Parts: sequence; structure tokens; C-alpha cells
Amino acid sequence: MKKLIFMLLFATAIYVVSCGESSTEPGPAPIDYGNITTIDYGDHVQPLLDEYAGILAANNIMPPGLQMDSWANLIKGWERGEAVIPFDANNSLLVELTQKLDNSNELTDVKIAFLERWINEGAKNDNDEVPYANSTNLLYVCSQGEGLVNVIDVDAQVVIRNIDLTAEGFGFPASAKPHHVEIARDKQHIFVSMIDAQVNTVAKISTSTYELVDQITTDIPALMAHHPLEDVLYISRFMLNNSTTSIFAINSDTMEPLDTGNDGNIILPPGLTVPHAMAMSADGNYAYTASFVEDQFLVVNHNTKEFEEAIPLGAGKQPLQGSVSDDDSKVYLSCFGTGEIVVVDVSDPTNRFVSGTVTLGGRPWHSVFNDDGTELYVGNLMMNNFAVIDVATLTPTPYGAGDGSDGLSQPHGIAISPDGKYVFVSGRNTTGAYVPYYDFGDNSIIGTVTVIDTETNEIAKVIEIENFGSGMRMLNEN
Repeated sequence: MKKLIFMLLFATAIYVVSCGESSTEPGPAPIDYGNITTIDYGDHVQPLLDEYAGILAANNIMPPGLQMDSWANLIKGWERGEAVIPFDANNSLLVELTQKLDNSNELTDVKIAFLERWINEGAKNDNDEVPYANSTNLLYVCSQGEGLVNVIDVDAQVVIRNIDLTAEGFGFPASAKPHHVEIARDKQHIFVSMIDAQVNTVAKISTSTYELVDQITTDIPALMAHHPLEDVLYISRFMLNNSTTSIFAINSDTMEPLDTGNDGNIILPPGLTVPHAMAMSADGNYAYTASFVEDQFLVVNHNTKEFEEAIPLGAGKQPLQGSVSDDDSKVYLSCFGTGEIVVVDVSDPTNRFVSGTVTLGGRPWHSVFNDDGTELYVGNLMMNNFAVIDVATLTPTPYGAGDGSDGLSQPHGIAISPDGKYVFVSGRNTTGAYVPYYDFGDNSIIGTVTVIDTETNEIAKVIEIENFGSGMRMLNEN
């Protein structure tokens, strides 16, 4: 009996020892992030993100809404935009958090450098996919204070790429001031006007490769309107130069001036200057602009490339930009000087006239129609809000806090999603009225894109972009 007990105790001891040896086996070897040749997301990036997420959570600085447990969740971003911008580590939130907040820099320099490298190589997953590489509903937004064009996925509502106009292959200065965006007829290219006095250029950029394709230099290009059926781009002039007396027309395929008899320039009627507004009729028969100084609405006959008519709007209007109704019957002009929307009836080419006005106050800026053309959305630069105008009654309804804190800080550009569900408004925020979620020490005047739910006209989201959000344009491949 004693022998049996001894044997049982001996066997138990062996079992305990063996289990103890098993529990002390070394875990996986640490990842040497300084010597990785080819990045594997699952093996290299996700473990680093898991560690980083723990640091952010422990320091109570995890971006609200951000999930870092998978690539699919990471690229959805957080409540104010994206966490990573493919090919742009410097402007990616995850990198800014490591470098600009004192209580989040617990990652080693080697790991931070690896995170930057992964992002700059495209922030790819295990299948070598770049986030949102196949997106079709895109919004291009100028950051006039940074020399950047932000590319936003309309459905995900995150920045998916930054087109850096100062980078190799572009070579423009940081002061280039990208002001407005227009889309080519084939949707394979965008055009970006740059209003810096040392640049004065319209750049043609591929929508697939984000590379500079061509460019043309012209005096202070401002707003643009592309012909719906032909490769013709009309370009207006920036409003702060009171000596400009023409708009500019180019072949958007070759980027050469059209044969207008004056090297692409279409000269305004005598005595009129500063044609800043630029819009196009849906049928392509007319281009519309307006004299910012002399307060006249101007009609260009597309076939003849000549001004056909000038219609007085009233003193002090200072017309800034116009939107053409879907049926081509009216043009709605935002008037900077009097805080009004002036409606011009253009339904009869032999009898164009001012048919109404809408008083908004402040400085109404760009406008866009809703999906069925019954309402006009107008951002107001000075009022820090937007108004929705009932087209049938010309009745405006204002929305927004009015102090810019809600993201509507100096509204500038405006666009509507292809499905009509959202209106996007860019904010200059040069006053700093909108306060970014994180204080990085260099982002107090960060630009914004405010997303408005058209069903309720409430703000659905604020996307933080780079400084001075200005002109924008929607691309829809469908």
C-alpha cells in the first residue's frame, strides 16, 4: 500500500513539474521593427496597433469612435474623420498623436518610424489593398492655406488622400493657394486653380494616379466651369484684382487657350471688371459670370465665345458666384456686398431679367441645389451658418450655431452627395472659432468640412482637414 501511494505521489510531482515547465515557455520573439524588409499587416502592423491602442486608452486620449483592432475598422476613422491618410503619414492622426501630444509618445522612435513607413507605403492590408482605392463617390476640397487638395470618400466621410501640390512631381510653393476645383468631362481629371501671385496656374491632375498631367499659367485664375459636352474649361478671375477685364477659355484636353481672337481671353464689355463668378448652363449653350465691381450679370455665348448681354443687378451687390437651376431657367447669384441672393431669369434668351431677391445678411458664398432642385443651400461666410432657400417661395431658413463652433466657421465651398442625402460645406476657420478635438499646438485654425443631413438639416459630422477649407467639387463615377 505504501509503495502504491509513493508511486502516485511521484507521478503527481512529475505532472506538476512538466506543467510548470510548459507554463514558462518563452512567447513569440519581439518584432524588430527597424529591420523589416517587406511589411506584413497581420504580422507586423496589427501587433503595433494593438500596443498603440493600449497606450491611447491608458492615457485617455483614444479618438472617439476609433477601433484599432483590425484594418477594416481602423480605416473607418473616428468621429471627426480618418485616422490614417494613405501615403501621407505627416497629416495622419495616428502619427500626429505620437509626435504632438506629450502623453502619447510612449512608442519607441523605431516603432513610430515603422508606423510612418507603413502609412507612406499606402497603409495596406494583408491583401496589399490601399484604403478606399476603389471609391467612386469622391469630394475634392482645397486647403488654401496648406497647398493641399483633400480627397474625401463621400460615403465613408473620411479623407482618403491628400494631393500635395508642393511634392515632387508638382513643385508648387506652399503659398500656391489652391482655390477651386472643377471636374473634366470624362471624370478622369480634376482642375485646380491656384491664386498665389507667383503661381497663377490651373493644374490638371489625374483622378486615378493623383499625378500632375498638365498645367497652364494665366492671370489670377479663380472659379471654373466645364462644358458638359465639350473639352472646354471657362476660368474666371480672382476678385481682389480690380484690373481684370476678361475670363479665360481653354481646351481642357490639350490645356491650350481657345482661339478667341485674344489668346483664350474673352473680353468683358467696356467698363466692366473682375468677373469672379463662373457657372455653366446644363445644355452647354451659355457660360455665366458677373462683374464683381460694377454689379452686372454677364452672359457668354458658348458658340461665339463672346459676351452676349450684361444685366444690371443694383448698386453694391458684389456678385460672388452663381448656381444654375437644373432646367436652365434661372441663375441664383450670391451677392457679397448686400447679403442677398439675386435671381436672374434666363429662360428666354431674348428677355433675361432679375426676377427676385432673397435677403440673408452677412456674406453669402457658394450655393448648391438639393437633388430635386426645390431647395438651394447657401453657406454664409460672415454669419457662420448656412441657409436653405425654398425655390418656389424664395423663403430662406437659417441653420447653425452662428459662432462657428459647430464647424461652420467661415463657410466657403459647398457640394451635395450624389444620392442627395448630404451637403458638404468647407470652412476656412481662419479665426479659430472652431476648436479642433486635439490641441497639437499648430492646428488652432484647422479647416473643416461640415456634413449636413438634408433630411433634418442637422450637422451629421465635422471632418477636420488642413488649413483654410475653400473651393470644392464632387466627383461621381456612377
